[in-house]
Amino acid sequence: MVEQGLLNLSIYRELRKRLRSFPFSWSDIQRDRFEQVKVLLNYCYKSFDFYRKRFDRVGFRPEHMRSIEEMQILPCLTKEEYRDFTGELVNADPRRYTNWYQDGTSGSTGLPLKIYRNHRERAYMIAKYLRALFLNGYRYRDLTFCLPSPHRLSESDSILQRFGFLRRICVPYTAKVEQMVDGYRQQEVDFLYANRSHLVLMAEFIKQHGIDIVQPRLVCSSGEMMDPPSRKLIEEVFGAGRLFEVYGAVEFNNLAFQVKGQKGYHFNHDTNIIELEDEEGRINSRKGRCLITDLHIRSFPLIRYRLDDWIEMDEGEGAPMIRKIFGRCDDWFVLPDGGKKPFHPVYEIMEKETGIHRFRFVQQARAEIDIQLVTAAQTDRALLERRLGAALDSEFNHAVQFHFHYFDILPEDHSNKLRMVISKVKGSSLV
Repeated sequence: MVEQGLLNLSIYRELRKRLRSFPFSWSDIQRDRFEQVKVLLNYCYKSFDFYRKRFDRVGFRPEHMRSIEEMQILPCLTKEEYRDFTGELVNADPRRYTNWYQDGTSGSTGLPLKIYRNHRERAYMIAKYLRALFLNGYRYRDLTFCLPSPHRLSESDSILQRFGFLRRICVPYTAKVEQMVDGYRQQEVDFLYANRSHLVLMAEFIKQHGIDIVQPRLVCSSGEMMDPPSRKLIEEVFGAGRLFEVYGAVEFNNLAFQVKGQKGYHFNHDTNIIELEDEEGRINSRKGRCLITDLHIRSFPLIRYRLDDWIEMDEGEGAPMIRKIFGRCDDWFVLPDGGKKPFHPVYEIMEKETGIHRFRFVQQARAEIDIQLVTAAQTDRALLERRLGAALDSEFNHAVQFHFHYFDILPEDHSNKLRMVISKVKGSSLV
């Protein structure tokens, strides 16, 4: 009880700090960031053999830094390396981490990852998430309906929730869609929070069965990139002008967020650094696979962590914003010659087809891909296939055969989501 109360107090203090720092002052962020990075890298060098060896291998000494760009000499941190780094420390002293917050990735790419965060870091991560909510109109006494992973259902209500603050109704995302909808209808919900896939599944079920619902005041989508057909359906069922997105990863929690009525995503420049790496491994400021450094996690620091999402930035006045998130780089196709092709150029081809309501690529073999489609009733399928076939043949250099399949509703995949790419290629990290 006391521990939970201290956590709530830490969250409140951290949330106030995060709310005060928005809107972001780019000049202040640029002024402060170098010293923050230097302090972080000095701490990592002195506290962890793992990082000291990485720094020494490239001849990097944090105390000699003169500009933030010098950190680009440091090797990118992969998920495999971070998993080994974390695992070695935890295995050396498991009792130390018994009461720490633990979470993990689903392992959909074949590499489950366990995350450990201490009390202060847990408060910090929750505050980053709550900032996005409060900036979009969330209130302390709102009732939230959410679809968490099953292991989080065991978390008991906090002191605040027992007194009517931050209330929630939870149904696991592994439940059947009818159970999700029934859970949502238990009470009048103020705030609906779920992955895009599950919001779409609920919206399709509600619309198909003509179910009357009380629309929430706010809808938040996370976990997967939002496509125009999904946004249209979600807003049709749950209400226009209520949907915003948060972008993050379990390693960091919230990294960026939308504010209703604004374009793009505000990246958390006050807590994280983003670098973009193109397909040749060069760092640029416009688009590429993102590398993330967290400025405040000290237990198991993340320095130039390759999150592998493909990001495109807007560079206007003020702090750069994310213009578009093209999806996970897990969403790659394996080519007949063994090479890999990212999904984002294929997504851009599909996005231009306004008659497509939903799509999925299922790679059955290196030279064979099924395209599952849900289209508008009046769509000329033969013409659509000619256009898509020509564009995709050009993109894949005529190395892959495409087969078109049509559905009224796309079936769920084994992860109970509506992923846009599924690979059945043996040995692929995408399975």
